[in-house]
Amino acid sequence: MIRLFELDTAGNVIPTEHCYVITWLKVIMDEHKDDFIKAYAFIFYMSYVGHENPYFNIKEGVDEETLLSELDIDEDIIDSEVVQIAIKKAKVMYSTPTSRAYKGISTMLDNLSDYMATTKIEHGRDGNISALISAAKNFQSIRESFNGTKKDLKEEQSKKGRGGQSLAYDQV
Repeated sequence: MIRLFELDTAGNVIPTEHCYVITWLKVIMDEHKDDFIKAYAFIFYMSYVGHENPYFNIKEGVDEETLLSELDIDEDIIDSEVVQIAIKKAKVMYSTPTSRAYKGISTMLDNLSDYMATTKIEHGRDGNISALISAAKNFQSIRESFNGTKKDLKEEQSKKGRGGQSLAYDQV
């Protein structure tokens, strides 16, 4: 597990030494002198898939507007090119096969739930009732796969330290 940011005991995002060295993180500190901590928090919450991120279960597309209001961050900052580049690069750096599987199955469940909730049932030869029944029938097995992947992700991110103590996300 890589560590771009640390979380203190109050849950605040703190830049690590990497923010002072990696060019695409350092430029944020330089360009947003007064708000770089909020920018780093936004980058962390938009890119880190794991239980330390309270926003990681928010549906894709809703997360940005939620964070914008809850972090009290200026929209100009999150729309800046350097922050958008940092989000993309941080997503790549935080990505593991397990986190990608988790996000993929999570998105599939969201899409399937939306489909079942919004599709009007149509009977007849060309109706969609068979597709809806099939979707409902397969939902349980997809959910079980999701829960297994969620467990694997949590296990991957919560390795134990000396004496069986849990390690913080940034110590793994």
